[in-house]
This record gives sequence, structure tokens and C-alpha cells, in this order.
Amino acid sequence: MKKQIYFFVMVMFSIVLLNSTVSADPGKGEKILNKIFMRAGGCDVLAPRVALAHSSAEWKVIYESGKMEAEIQKLCPHMQPISKISNSKYAKDVFEYLEHYANDSGAIPA
Repeated sequence: MKKQIYFFVMVMFSIVLLNSTVSADPGKGEKILNKIFMRAGGCDVLAPRVALAHSSAEWKVIYESGKMEAEIQKLCPHMQPISKISNSKYAKDVFEYLEHYANDSGAIPA
């Protein structure tokens, strides 16, 4: 009986581990965007204002088409061209932030 319980617990634990996904971090995305704005200079737009420019669905289309940089550049045309975000390891974090705080999300950035 103990072996059956032990086996059941191990199976359940394995299922939980396999089903858990590593998700991106919206807070990390905000830090990345603000760092990009600081490096590019000439832009007083903050990450929350960028996120509010579009709805969640619009940000998803922009992200999937690989045009996040171009869209961010449109929101602050005076800054120097920004580096490629879409192909970086931080793309998912930036997208999660933009989608999480989009104008139709109801979330309010701190």
C-alpha cells in the first residue's frame, strides 16, 4: 500500500513539473524597455505609456510580425534607432509587459 501511495505521489509531482511553464516577466520587460529608452536618448516616453498605445490584441499582432522595434520607434520618433528586440532573448518579456499593460487590459503600472 505504501508503494502505491508513493508511486501516486511521484506521478502527480512529475505531472505538475511537466505542466509548469516558464513564463516571461512583465516587470523584467519594463526594465528592458526603460533601459532601451535611456540608451537611445532623446525620448521622454516611459514604458507604461508605450504599452498603453495599443490593445492586447494589437500588441500580439505586432509581436508576432516582429515589428515591436518599429512600433516603439513610432511612439518616440526623436530617439536614435533602437536595437532589435524581436530576435533577442528578452522579446517575450517585453511583449508580456506590453500585453499586460495594454490599453484594454485594466492593469495599472506602478
